[in-house]
Amino acid sequence: MICQKCGENKAVIALQQLNDSGKVESLYLCENCAADEALASEKDLVKAMDTFSEVALDFLALLQKEETEQKKVACKNCKLTFEEFLQTNRVGCEECYAAFQSQLVLIIGRVQNGYTKHIGKVPKEIERAAGVQNEIILLQEKLNQLIKNEEFEDAAIVRDKIRALKAGGEDK
Repeated sequence: MICQKCGENKAVIALQQLNDSGKVESLYLCENCAADEALASEKDLVKAMDTFSEVALDFLALLQKEETEQKKVACKNCKLTFEEFLQTNRVGCEECYAAFQSQLVLIIGRVQNGYTKHIGKVPKEIERAAGVQNEIILLQEKLNQLIKNEEFEDAAIVRDKIRALKAGGEDK
């Protein structure tokens, strides 16, 4: 096959590229044309990297600016700044929580493994009731499946378990 770029030499390399419509095109090149193509691609890559570097630097500058502005936020009630809060880890008043809410949520998330809402202990009776509700839901799903499969004897047993749980018993 002849080189598709110069049309003179024997093609030794098949270069596959995406065209503007997103389809793969094959270009068969000789060694000289392939070397020229590689240099052109390298120059395009360097330009792309320079552009990416500029965008990355702009982004970092923006982040630093935002961080500086966040540290200047102050509580309207006690005049405590967020930077002062970071030094002492103590808020000045109850309104500091509202003033520093967006920054505090990030800190709380880091300290509590990503959780930003309180997940505390639940009273035993409420926990048991929730467990019973979950079990009833699971049994109802099983009951529906048994009825669908026409397994009526097993379905009757599951139905009785559901009734017992709803009545307050723990029939298992």
